[in-house]
Order: sequence, then structure tokens, then C-alpha cells
Amino acid sequence: MFKHATEHRMKKEEEHAYLFQYGITSGLWEFREELAKFLSAKYGDKVHRQNLILTCGATHGLQMILTTIVQPNGVIFVEEASYMIALDALKQFSGMKMVTVPIDSEGVDIAAMENIVREEKSKGSWNVTEEKPFWAVFYTIPIFHNPTGITLPKKRCEALVRAARSLDFLVVCDDVYVLLHYGNAVHPPKRLFAYDATLEGYAGGHVISNCSFSKIMAPGVRVGWLEAPARLINTFRASNGWLHCVPLWTSFFLPA
Repeated sequence: MFKHATEHRMKKEEEHAYLFQYGITSGLWEFREELAKFLSAKYGDKVHRQNLILTCGATHGLQMILTTIVQPNGVIFVEEASYMIALDALKQFSGMKMVTVPIDSEGVDIAAMENIVREEKSKGSWNVTEEKPFWAVFYTIPIFHNPTGITLPKKRCEALVRAARSLDFLVVCDDVYVLLHYGNAVHPPKRLFAYDATLEGYAGGHVISNCSFSKIMAPGVRVGWLEAPARLINTFRASNGWLHCVPLWTSFFLPA
């Protein structure tokens, strides 16, 4: 598949040579369009091209979020059991305080988390701006959690979105495992981003879905994406230094 895609793409270069140039800051338009169609079919829920920002994988996406839209002295909330590589990446942001929140057999304990978040928010003076609108971020794996395997139930998903809106923190969902579902269900569980977009009308803007092809294709395919709400898209687009790093592979996987 890679051999065929490479040969096809290099022939296109003879007609329109732009493969090795800087691309659109959000990522190649045509690829995001095809990615939106692919995800819409797999999720069973509409994904819009304009909500997608391409990355070099989920770790890059996480670093980009923390660097771009979260206060540099902010708080990072994590579940008491979480993905070790993500935790290592989060520790690199030494100016941010990392705080754990409890989980049980159904995932994060929302009531306990709200108390912890509220207490942490009361301790600081948060100079949030339009460019950096969040004082804190909650890193979570709501679907097929690693390492516990838990999927957050509907009621807790709704409660988490309400808590994020009420206390104004960002939820970053590591959604790399969503498309690995199996069983009788046609589609995987509804991602948290979709709850934020639809719960009690659209007041979305507190959830980002961070994804990658690494888990569903191969780790060496350094192609990922953020599905982000409209209120944050322009801020990400302005981060040219990050987005110009998006790999060339994105232009290989396009229809003939």
C-alpha cells in the first residue's frame, strides 16, 4: 500500500510540484477532507474538515495543545492510572503542576474530580487570555482506557463536559484506541468531543479529541490529528512553527 501510494504521489509531482514545500498550516486540505469522510463513516457521527488540525502523532498533538492554548503556569489533571508515555511527555512541562484524580470501575470519579479542580483553581491567580484561554487541562482516555480498559459511561461523559464548562478547564481526550473496537456494535462508543458539541445545545469548546494512526496502522506512520472546537481552531492555525512540521505522508493517502 505504501509503495503504491508513493509511486502515485511522485507521478503527481510531475504535474504539480508542491509535495516538499511548506503546506497549509492546518494540514493539506484534500487530506483533511478525506480524513473527515473516513472518520464520519467509522464513528457513525459527522466529523467536519474544518475541525481537523493535522499533527505528527498524538504526542505531538498533546505538546501542541499545552504549548499553544494552556497557561504556562497552569495545572495538568491526570487519572491516577494513565498511559505512561503521555505522563512522561506531560512531565516535560515543568512550569505546570500535575495533579492526580481518582478513578473507579467506571472511570474517572467526576464528583471527586470537581472538588479537586475547584480547590486547585482557588489557589491560583489565572491570567487567561484569548490566545491561552485555559488555566488547566485534564488529560484522559475516556474510550478503551489504557491501562484499565474502561470506557466512560454516557452519564459520566455528560457530567465531565458540564464540569469542564462550569470550571472552565480543557479536556484532552487521548482517542487513539477508539477505532480498535470490536464486537456486535457497528460503531465505537461516542467520543467525548461529540458530547461537548451537542450536550444542551452547542456551547462547545472545552474538549479536544487527540488521535493518531500509530495504533491502528503502524507506529512509524507519524500522522495524527486534533479534532478541535471552532473557538480554538484559529489559535492553532496561527501556530505555524508547529503545524509546518506535519509529515509528507499526508499527501500520499489521497484518492487516485
